[in-house]
Order: sequence, then C-alpha cells, then structure tokens
Amino acid sequence: MPILSAPLFTPFKSVSIVAISLLTISISGCGGSDADKTSDKINHEYERIENQVKEEYKRVENKLTNNEKSMAEILKSVFLPEQSLDTFLDKITPEGGLGGLYVGHFVELDDGNDSDIDIGAIYFDISKDAAGSVDGRVSYQQQPCQNNRTLATDTAVKVNNNIVGKLSGSLDTPKFLDMKYINKLDIRTPNLLSTFAGSFNEKMTGQPWTGSFEYQDGLGGKTLSSGIDDCDVLYTLGGRANYVTYPLDYRLGDMQLDVVNNTVQWQNPADTALVLVSQIDIEKAKSGDNGFERNQIFQQQQTQFSPVITLHSTNYAFVVQAFDKNNALIGYQAIVMDLPIAK
Repeated sequence: MPILSAPLFTPFKSVSIVAISLLTISISGCGGSDADKTSDKINHEYERIENQVKEEYKRVENKLTNNEKSMAEILKSVFLPEQSLDTFLDKITPEGGLGGLYVGHFVELDDGNDSDIDIGAIYFDISKDAAGSVDGRVSYQQQPCQNNRTLATDTAVKVNNNIVGKLSGSLDTPKFLDMKYINKLDIRTPNLLSTFAGSFNEKMTGQPWTGSFEYQDGLGGKTLSSGIDDCDVLYTLGGRANYVTYPLDYRLGDMQLDVVNNTVQWQNPADTALVLVSQIDIEKAKSGDNGFERNQIFQQQQTQFSPVITLHSTNYAFVVQAFDKNNALIGYQAIVMDLPIAK
C-alpha cells in the first residue's frame, strides 16, 4: 500500500517496514496450553495495532496534495540528499507524538513482596515519524555487580500518539529460567516475554511517554537473585509494571546534577528514599543495541555515582531519578556529555 502515487518511497521506509513486519508476525511454537494462550494474546494485540497502521497510511497519503507530491519528486530528481528530503516532507505530513530518546523508570505492581525494590530503569528511542519503529530496553540491574542483562523491544512500533510491542530477554539467575522455560513450556531459550503499550501525554509536565508492560507467562511473584558470589541482590519479579519516560531536557526538583573528575554528583530532594542512576551510551541506544552501561539504586544519603569509563571517548546520558517512600518520582535531571579517555 504505497503512500505516494509517484515512486517516491524512501522517506517512509520506517513506515513500510513496520507494515510488512506487522503483516508477517509469527510466534514461535511452544508446547502446552500456557504457551498457546500467550501466542493468542500477542497476536490479538498486533492485529489491533495493524489496523491503526493501515489507517495512518491512508491519512498520510490523503494529506499530500498533488502539488506537494510533484515537488517531492522534483527534489528527488535533482539528487537532494535523503535527509533534506525527509525534512521537507516532515513539514507537510503529521508527526504524531514527539520522538527521540526518552529515559525513565518502571514501578512493579502486585509482586507480593513489600520488602524488595520495585523500581527499575527503562528507555525508548522512538521514531520521529507519525508511524515508525521503537527501540528500547528495560533493566532490572540494581547494583554494578549484577550482569547487565535487559529486556529489549521486538517488533515494536509507534503509530501517531501510541506505541506497542514485545519485550524479551534474559534476567538474572539462568538456572531458574532454564527450569521454568525448558522443562515446563518446552521453549529452547531462557527468555522472558512481555507485551507493552504506551501513549504520548502532551498535557503532562515534561510531555512523557507513559504506559505499562505485562509478562505473558505468569511469572509474577517469582524471586530472582544476581546469581553471582558476593553480589547480594534479591528481587521479586512483578507480573505487571507501569512506566514513565521523559525527554532528556526534563527537570523535576533542584538536583544540581554534575560530573566532577569523572564522578557523577547530585543533591537529593527532601523526602528522598531511593535514587536510580543510569549511564546510557547514546550511540548504542540509537542503533538498537543495549545502551545501558550501568544502572544503580542508592539510599537517600548517597549522592555520588562512579560511571563506567571506556578506552575511547563516548557520548553518555547520565540520568538521576529520586523517589519518595511510595515510589513516587520527586526529582529528575539528565546530563549528556563525552567522558574523557580513560588513563
């Protein structure tokens, strides 16, 4: 279903890829009724969003006048760089919810354990087109000694002011996951599977993308650990979580975030109970790789973070989020900078 009647199609490659992906989605075979139910739920969600994508196609096509289509063809015929052509088309096509790199947190719900930490780090790199792709990561890492495993987006899309997709990946304690998935469900990989959805809230301060994700295989209430000697981290996996992600220029409270002598420093707002600090490799995040270099949770009295420093200068986003005892966000600040070469 082309958007333009003329052969100009390149600027909408993200949209065309999305449509093809949605039309060819298949869920790998799993043994047992639990797996069948999981497959049905995921397919139903994608059928719903597929119809939204088709509607968005038609709306974009109808938005362009014949003169605008002709002008776009002229621009391409004189070898205008694709980036400039995209800029031209952005002015005459709807954008939908704002795109870019959004970083925030999730809070697990109903895990049955009031003593563990329910906060974790999450980011999305969202297409700036009205319909396009979404890359993101969810991390349960609480301390540097844990393995830097994440859940990654899979076949995730943005349609106007909505995003939807799958999250999959492996979290701590492979032995637990092997037992759960290989023995019971006959799945040959120890990955968790979740679906997520969200929307762009332009009326909310900071204009965030907010939503939730839910595991499709009944893992709520399961206790995991780092599985590493001398790394005393235990947490209970909630079956569902709500998330909020903000653009990197959002600020809440006066955190006075700074990087001094390769150390991240900040000031905690009053009533701070926990602080989540994230170090994100921006280039990796924007290329679809795991951008999380490290996430760490601190108690209220701590105000310094030691980042990972690589052998070459790298552009990082450092994001500090402060929470009260009820897991409500009371402070947020990010800083983007290149760390100097390690000596």
